[in-house]
Formats: sequence, C-alpha cells, structure tokens
Amino acid sequence: MHTQTPVYSDITRYNIADFQPILLPKFALNVECGTSTTGFASPADDYIDAHLDLNDYHGIRKHVTFLVEAIGDSMIDAGITENDVLIVDTSLVYRENDVVICCLNGSYKAKIIDRKNGKLFLKSRNPNFAPIEILECDDLRVFGVVKGLSRNFRRD
Repeated sequence: MHTQTPVYSDITRYNIADFQPILLPKFALNVECGTSTTGFASPADDYIDAHLDLNDYHGIRKHVTFLVEAIGDSMIDAGITENDVLIVDTSLVYRENDVVICCLNGSYKAKIIDRKNGKLFLKSRNPNFAPIEILECDDLRVFGVVKGLSRNFRRD
C-alpha cells in the first residue's frame, strides 16, 4: 500500500519507500524510433532477455527519491508533458541545465535554474513562458533534481 502526502494544492508527493519493486520482462529486441529501417524481426527476438526493475534502471534509492506529477506545459521542450510522473532525487547535486523541483514563495515548480549577469532565474523549456527572476525577498527552496520520468500513453 502506498501513501499520498498532499503538499500544497498543485503537487502530490509519492514516497518511493511505500512501493514494492515489480520486475517487468525486458525483451532482447530494441525498437527503432528514428528514420532507418531494421528489416524483418527475427523469431528469436521474441524471447525475454532479462527482467528489468525500474528502480534499478533509474538508480532509485528509496530514502532520497520521490515522485511528483507534472501539470501544465512549461517544460514541454525538456520532454515533460502534463500528467508525467517525475522521478526526483534529493541527494543529487544540481548541475547546469538540470530540471529541479523547487518551491518559490509557496508554489511548487519544475524549472531550470539559470544565472545571468549576477541574477538568478527559473527558466521554463517553453518559449511561451518568460524566465522568473529570483529577488532577494523571494523564498526559493530546491528539493531535488529530476532524473527521469514515467509517462502513460493510455489510461484504460
């Protein structure tokens, strides 16, 4: 059983420690997502190569990782869409261009921290959203770095 901890009205936090690992079959066949063709699949490609634990795949350490659901489209050019579940690691040191989960004056956001000319900004990855300048009077708290995501294409 997992627990949801409401954190303000626009974000729900899911603690990884509340979930049991589920091993999923990982097939030996890779799928082409570009423009090249790979020919006909071999019947031998139908066998399971291994089992994949998504916790291992994402390097999830349950005591420092949490999940949040994305709303809005301000990070669309970073590959984050509405309803994606973001995997957030609180132990990672922020690097330039990392997407972080932060709280600015009580509002939780997924943004990129940018420094320009001695000023600090929170940037979106959508040209329709202007950078947010962080002022001295602002309360900015960074909770973790987004290290991956999960996306549902169908919800039935």
